[in-house]
Parts: sequence; structure tokens; C-alpha cells
Amino acid sequence: MAKARHLVVPKGVTGRYGGAGSVVLITTVSPATDETAFAGGFVAAEGTFVATGTPPTFTFAVRLGAADTGTCRWLHRLLGVGFVHSYPRRKPHYDDEVCFAVRALEDLIEVVVPFMDEHLLPSYKRSQFEAWKHELLKYWEDDASRRRPCTVVDCEAPQRAKGLCRRHYYGAFGR
Repeated sequence: MAKARHLVVPKGVTGRYGGAGSVVLITTVSPATDETAFAGGFVAAEGTFVATGTPPTFTFAVRLGAADTGTCRWLHRLLGVGFVHSYPRRKPHYDDEVCFAVRALEDLIEVVVPFMDEHLLPSYKRSQFEAWKHELLKYWEDDASRRRPCTVVDCEAPQRAKGLCRRHYYGAFGR
């Protein structure tokens, strides 16, 4: 059963979302899920899912003002993939920016999609994510250029021709 309790903002989260050690009243089911729940809600507010170009390039990103660098670094540590870059202001009255982004297809498929499936709250951002995920998975299954394993059971060597690795191809068709 859900109960109201105080959450200490995760270490590394700074800026307008509270500094490390700030106390926020939340309702939660399990203390172990607080950090991931915070991340899911944060992505719902600040995240973006982008697919552009032909062939498409897929990106999950969170772009913030430089004052929130700690939040991007925390998200990077939480997911364990992607990178954080800082950018100077584009115009004198703008703030410097920091961006956490994940672009590697394998990282998007194996880390970002499962995390968002579980933790992204029902929202307009969730519907954007679902459309992006559909495109990403379709591209991954049909068009992505990657090494696929040999079709022989228990062989992990990369395919060379006719779905077989070099050893199995030569075994089947000779040299």
C-alpha cells in the first residue's frame, strides 16, 4: 500500500530540482524505487526522443541549463550509457547548456527502452516515446546494419554468407 514519506533528492542532482540532500514529500511504494521513479518523472518533464534522417538516427536526450549539470551527470550514472556534453550559450541572453544523450542503437534497445517501459509515467511524453520506440524497434529488426550471429545453434560467430559463419559456410559449401 502506498504511503507518504520524505525523499532525499539523489546524490548528484542539483539546480532547480533541488540540491543533494533536499527533502521532497512524495508518495511511494518502495524506497528502492525512489531514484528510478524520480528519473521517470524527470524524463517525462525534460526528456526528448528523436528520430531523424535517412537512414534514421535515434537519440534519447535531456537538455538543460548549465546550472543543472549535476542532474544530467546523475542520469548518465543511473543509466550507465550515453554521454554528457556542455555547450556555450548561443546568444548573449541565453544560458550555457548541458546535454545528456544516448545515440548508440544497442544502448537504446538494451537500456533506454526497457527503463522507459518500466518507469516513464503515463503522459504525453509516454505517447511520444511509444511512437519513437515503434520506429526504433522496426529499424532495429529490419534495416539496422549490425553483425548478426551465425544461424547454426550455439554458434556466436558473425554471419558471413548465407546466414553462416566462415567455419560453417566452408563446412557446408567447401572452399
